[in-house]
Amino acid sequence: MRNPIWFVVVLLAGVAISLIGILIGDWWFAFPAGLFIGAVIAPARIAVPTGALAGLLGWVLVLTADHVRYGIGPTAASLAAIMGFTGKAAIPVILTCLVGLLLGLTGAWLASAARLMLMPSIR
Repeated sequence: MRNPIWFVVVLLAGVAISLIGILIGDWWFAFPAGLFIGAVIAPARIAVPTGALAGLLGWVLVLTADHVRYGIGPTAASLAAIMGFTGKAAIPVILTCLVGLLLGLTGAWLASAARLMLMPSIR
């Protein structure tokens, strides 16, 4: 990794890609954000958690903003009841954030693996 500033810039760019995708209705944009991070950050042991963090932060920011603006508590409680978790509104929110985390993680992992196959000297 080059330096901490580079890490923060790449992380913020990944979060921005994820946020833009979510805001235009493409919930899966945490995956391309992870691809970007995995392609840009050289060691996979840093790229994969960074991709996961970018996907998680993208979804957390959107859900937090929606909760402040609209109050997602009743919707989350209804969804939890449909899922069979009556009275546990946090479960759908946690699962949604987990999806963002996993999308970012898999994107970064795939790009890191492809980068290592194409350029094995970069570790």
